[in-house]
Amino acid sequence: MARVLVLVCLVVALSACGFRPRASLALATELGPVKVQTADPYSPLGQGLSTALARAGAQPAVDGQPASVLRVLGETLDTRPLVVDERAQVREYETRYRVQFDLQGADGATLIPQQVVELRREFTYDSVASVGSPAEQQLIQAELRRDMQAAILRRVDAVLRAD
Repeated sequence: MARVLVLVCLVVALSACGFRPRASLALATELGPVKVQTADPYSPLGQGLSTALARAGAQPAVDGQPASVLRVLGETLDTRPLVVDERAQVREYETRYRVQFDLQGADGATLIPQQVVELRREFTYDSVASVGSPAEQQLIQAELRRDMQAAILRRVDAVLRAD
């Protein structure tokens, strides 16, 4: 009985604070088929956006038929030193991921004007255990790409819902 009471109290507390699970993204059907266009056809971001769009309910573009185009105009991923210790060795880095994109409708009209999304992550670098640092940096870059895909799709969804 006490467990049930605790469970009920937790549910009431969570609902009272406004907590709710994030809904899955479902893009408006007015968008129609969507094609992702990047400078590099093998770009991990472009491939990830195509997959994420399909998961969100967007139809893939078919060659020869009009489609909306999500254009990735620029993509920059760079790492810079953030903290240097007393022996002039870098202890922390910051990885910055910047993407410039726009969305054009199937009729050529601009649905989302050119925008820039920038994400940053900081990570520590241990010169004693430097073996794991490149792997950690690659993991951070993969997470940034995944977060970037989600940020771009949220912006597309927000614009489509506003119209």
